[in-house]
Amino acid sequence: MKIIINIFILFLAILSSVKSDTCPIDANWRPTPASSSSPVSPPLPTTHLASDIVYGGNDLYYLAYWSNTEPNNLQPVSNVESEFSIAIPAWAPDYFLIIAKQSAPSLKANTNYEFSFDFKLGQALAQDIVYSNMTLSFYQPEDIHYLLWSYRAPTYAFTFTGDFSSTTYKSKTLTFSVPFDLGLSTLILQVNRSRAMDYDDTTIFYKNMRITVPSKPVTTPTLITKDSELINIPKPSVSLDPQDLSNCPYLASDLVHWHNPSTWPNNVVPQPNENITIPAGKRVLISPCSISQTLIYQRIVIPATSELIFADANFTMNVKDILVQGKFIMGTTKCRYNAYINIIFHGTKTKIDTIAPFYGSKGIAVSAGGFISVHGKQYHSSWTKLASTIWSGDRIIYVQDNINWEVGQQVLITTSQFKDELDNQNEVLTIKTISGKVIEFTTPIKFYHYGGKEYQAEVALLSRRIVFQGNDDSDQDSFGGHVLVSGEGQFAGIQLKKMGQRNVKARYPLHFHLANVVQNSYISDCVVTKSYYRCYTIHGTNNLTLTRNVAFDVNGHCYYLEDGVEMDNTLSFNLGAFVHTIGEPAAGGAQTGETYYENENLTQPADSAAGAFYITNAYNTIIGNSASGGWAGFSFPNLEKPIGNHKNVAMEPQAFTTKVFEGNTAHSSGYQWISGSSIYVGGKLITDEETGLLVYNTGRHSRDTCKDGIFSWDPSNFLWMRFNNTKIYLSNLGLGHWGDRVEVVGLEAYDSMRPASLFGAAWLSNAIVDGQTGNILSKTLAYNRQGFQFYDTYVTTILSHITFRNFIRNPTSVYPDDDNVVIIALTFSDLYKPQFISSTINITLENILPAQIIGHKIVPDSGSSRFFNFIDWDGSLVGTHVPTIVGSHEKWWSYDDSKCSYNSDWTIWICEKGSKSVGNIEFWVPNLIIRGEQNEGDTFVGSVSLFGDGITDVRKTAITRNAGITGITSTGWMLWLDGGSPTYLQVWAAQVAYQQYIFLAIPYPAGTTFTISTENKWAWQNAYGFNCTLASSAAEVRSSNGTKYYFDQTHLFVKIVNPVLTGAPSESFNRGGAKIDDVYWEYIYHINATNPNISPNQDGFYTNLSYTLPSSTL
Repeated sequence: MKIIINIFILFLAILSSVKSDTCPIDANWRPTPASSSSPVSPPLPTTHLASDIVYGGNDLYYLAYWSNTEPNNLQPVSNVESEFSIAIPAWAPDYFLIIAKQSAPSLKANTNYEFSFDFKLGQALAQDIVYSNMTLSFYQPEDIHYLLWSYRAPTYAFTFTGDFSSTTYKSKTLTFSVPFDLGLSTLILQVNRSRAMDYDDTTIFYKNMRITVPSKPVTTPTLITKDSELINIPKPSVSLDPQDLSNCPYLASDLVHWHNPSTWPNNVVPQPNENITIPAGKRVLISPCSISQTLIYQRIVIPATSELIFADANFTMNVKDILVQGKFIMGTTKCRYNAYINIIFHGTKTKIDTIAPFYGSKGIAVSAGGFISVHGKQYHSSWTKLASTIWSGDRIIYVQDNINWEVGQQVLITTSQFKDELDNQNEVLTIKTISGKVIEFTTPIKFYHYGGKEYQAEVALLSRRIVFQGNDDSDQDSFGGHVLVSGEGQFAGIQLKKMGQRNVKARYPLHFHLANVVQNSYISDCVVTKSYYRCYTIHGTNNLTLTRNVAFDVNGHCYYLEDGVEMDNTLSFNLGAFVHTIGEPAAGGAQTGETYYENENLTQPADSAAGAFYITNAYNTIIGNSASGGWAGFSFPNLEKPIGNHKNVAMEPQAFTTKVFEGNTAHSSGYQWISGSSIYVGGKLITDEETGLLVYNTGRHSRDTCKDGIFSWDPSNFLWMRFNNTKIYLSNLGLGHWGDRVEVVGLEAYDSMRPASLFGAAWLSNAIVDGQTGNILSKTLAYNRQGFQFYDTYVTTILSHITFRNFIRNPTSVYPDDDNVVIIALTFSDLYKPQFISSTINITLENILPAQIIGHKIVPDSGSSRFFNFIDWDGSLVGTHVPTIVGSHEKWWSYDDSKCSYNSDWTIWICEKGSKSVGNIEFWVPNLIIRGEQNEGDTFVGSVSLFGDGITDVRKTAITRNAGITGITSTGWMLWLDGGSPTYLQVWAAQVAYQQYIFLAIPYPAGTTFTISTENKWAWQNAYGFNCTLASSAAEVRSSNGTKYYFDQTHLFVKIVNPVLTGAPSESFNRGGAKIDDVYWEYIYHINATNPNISPNQDGFYTNLSYTLPSSTL
């Protein structure tokens, strides 16, 4: 009997899989091609319907004093979605809070909203206990954690009474309005009782809790006409790809039908449970009636001489594995299919290669020499941006670009919130009505999405007619389908969802794998949604184009260049959004970051810092892309060597500069690490030589970009990483670059803590930096904004042609450099002190009070605070309108009372530059100031004071055992050491520019004689070195070329110069009309002192000297 049943089941399977009676075998027969027509859209409404934002038990949690907060206090009631109960424990306090897990809706000022709910008691209360009233409040999200321990004022609150004593539901509705636009906030309902509870546990119930946004007429808002004010963000062609339907692949006359028995060996159509191989040399057409729409096909192989061609007709194929050695055709470049075709990949998690060796399981693999072409209907633009701001409760949006989207399709609106992963405000909605650039959705929009002149949320189409997807069980092990191409491949207009296999290398949704230099391959206008592992991967492949694609809700790096050898690819006009790290996001120290090691739960340790675009080799063309969310939007990790399959390739990926980086945008990222940024050039990925496993550190690692990616000491081979026309908003540190050379030209940065953090020789030019836009979600005191932070040592930065706007004082800021100010600097260290490393020119300030221009923090034990400086080459930043030297709070910077003034708002000195500059020298003194030695900042050993030029008072700065003095050059500097003057010291003229000097004075006892020579340390035969000769006066020394010295029996006078320098452009960093003099390695003065009458102490110092400034007339 069992055998008979099995035979019957097999017979039914054959009937369902082969329908020859309805599927003609005539060679000329073809299914009717699908229509490109879109569903008819109803007309747009004239009224916005009232909209409800509903709060159920899964949306809220309970909070109370006295440790009476338990996760299970508030629970949904299973049979009613919006109903929930709250268990009130015995002895509970007299009030508790119901807090929304997600941000509250945005509320417009002076608009009447309704808050309503039904309430009942689970049991009657003691007579003297009543629920007296409730308070509806909206708090800043960052205040929620403090509510039980300290008072935090709500942004808005409204207390109301009602009938809260019944054990049957009673409805309560109240109307409220806020006096200002309310952006980012958390809804809290405070429930108040007449007193604390007794010893009985009680329960209360709510249902139908909601905020209702009132109805309103539909009126066209003011629409923006361009997406940027300053920069140019390129866009793809507005036209659809040209089509020629007369040459569609299914029309070829030499095709044979899958369902025709004569196509197959032995004249038998294969069954789904078989391993199926397309007959050699045949081009097989597969139609909907050719196969079962429900049974799962085990494995299909297309040999090198064969082709599998799909009809342009609606159908579903369930399959485990497909191996393409020949050709797999589902549409072509000139014949995009209009059919709804769904390929569902089946299979449980396994490490067995069931497709073919090295190709994994549950997907399609195209071997070297194979070809795949999948082209669905083109929806263009695949993503666009808002043309106006939308508010909670709206159902209609306006977009910037022409679109041909359809009713019933799903649309993504990206977040306008900073901390994307922590507060997910990305929304997926369904189109109800569409007309031109106007879309109405079937449900109300929950959150505020900004579409102002500064920036606009992206709007992307998530639906396609051709879908490749993992089966429903894929969620269980995050093990979806995958597409791997080692030959040529063309993909356009397909959706890939539930694809990728978490932590399985080479098993990504859509993946070019070791394809070498492709000739005619691309991925265009596709979409990846709900990916378990990446979205689009380029591995060991060059010359590939990814354009107009979308990815949303992705785990691990998304657009992924894998090993570091991938070059000359083009990534253009793509969008990546809501990208998640694998495991906890990387954090760690400000510069050191954290280190992650390859393991089974993190097979690529850089996924601890996953972002939308992961570029292991910068020499690619990256144009017009946008990254929303992620640890970073664009990541350029440092690879000293390639990894993975290419670990033995002789190449240094990190040495390649950007080929083209133009018109890209990143936002809502960088916040998960203190030094995180939205475009991040940093971190380091290596292969451990002992274990062979990958190791990733997120922190500060430099890169030296050179011609042809070959490291060189020759400056003529140096190349700058270049970022053109970039937009950053809602970011931590904007564009973060730890490398040696970078140019950022054309930048708009909005609502970010800083626009950029640039290392090496850095130029930021032609920019708008706006601390506060009209985005109400960004109006928070939770983080401060600075226009730029200058570094504290050896990092040269030029800011030119920049407009800073809207840096508004934060009343909660404690220190000046913690406020919303334009310029700050690192001032915490005595070991790392600034040379002359910062310059500005052509700066414009808009809506900025004078006190918010510079925030200088005075740190007594910090050389970086004492030597804070920059040159404002045209005085446009500080308002002098002449070249100006800006120095710290110490009078050491005031070289001339008629040319210098102290600004108390900024706690700095500003001085007319004139012929002077800023320079740096280091004193190296045996037993006192040792080169390279690290000491605490309070190890004060003396001072350096200005003298001459009419100075009669003391204008000094402290020096410590950490070497380095920075000040105004072409002035007199007197070195005073508290322990006496040394018998020997070295003076490194680290930064004494051409035609600049330091007139150095050092006190010594009368009768001291000197031998002074110079050393050009790394030059052949000490070129430009000399022995100093004795002059007849200090004035003669000052007017000399640096080869003279003089001792007036009180002070030794030496003129410190660098005769090697000629003023050539190569001796300075020059950009935008400003310059910074190079540090010269190394020109050193050696000073030996001998006194026949007085012996130095045991450490080699002459003591008992008096602090006396040289003459003011020098």
